[in-house]
Amino acid sequence: MHSPAGYFAKWMVKMLSGLPRELEGFKSIFLIPLVTVAVIGIIMTLLGGPVSLVNKYMMDFLSNLQNSNPILLGIVIGCMSAFDMGGPVNKAAYVTGTLLLGQGNFYFMAGVSAACITPPLVIAIAVSIFPKKFTKDEKAAGLVNYILGCTHITEGAIPFAARSPFTVIPILMIASSISAVLTYIMKVQVPAPHGGFLILALVNKPFTWVACILIGSVIGALIYGITKKTE
Repeated sequence: MHSPAGYFAKWMVKMLSGLPRELEGFKSIFLIPLVTVAVIGIIMTLLGGPVSLVNKYMMDFLSNLQNSNPILLGIVIGCMSAFDMGGPVNKAAYVTGTLLLGQGNFYFMAGVSAACITPPLVIAIAVSIFPKKFTKDEKAAGLVNYILGCTHITEGAIPFAARSPFTVIPILMIASSISAVLTYIMKVQVPAPHGGFLILALVNKPFTWVACILIGSVIGALIYGITKKTE
């Protein structure tokens, strides 16, 4: 999958394809990289302010939401964390949790971590329960998600979500919301900003937290496996 910079570079290659062969080295080594970096850099600079403002409003919203209904908070955090799995929406929830950790609030991060751990576990469990519905390569990649999920690496679910985003992403959002809601209801506290199950010794209710995550993950895996068409 190409980034915006990659697509722009491909467009530049196409636009400059008519240049003489004598300029091929100049085009590939100097012209295209220089123009691409300059254009993308300018765009990022122009978008930096508005994006920062949106993120600030989002983080303020999440900070205020923590004092409301834990079910509503869990649903919002779960949906945000699983929506783009490491993208800007996910990061807004994560950064808010990190900032609140600095203020001594370990409650918020517990739900964020649970919601981030859940998507890869959904994939791994689905592959284990419904092996006939996945290809050989999918099964191999899916089983790796046990490790990725347990270490808080949400991105392991992205390849599966990318194949069928309109069906898989909503399932992951539901699963992450369940994990986060249960975590908040059970008042679990996580004092570390990352690490997954590696930081269980620091969690105030480690077994409860794992159970909350597994419940959300299993429910998501069952929905995913049942609704997925056999490959």
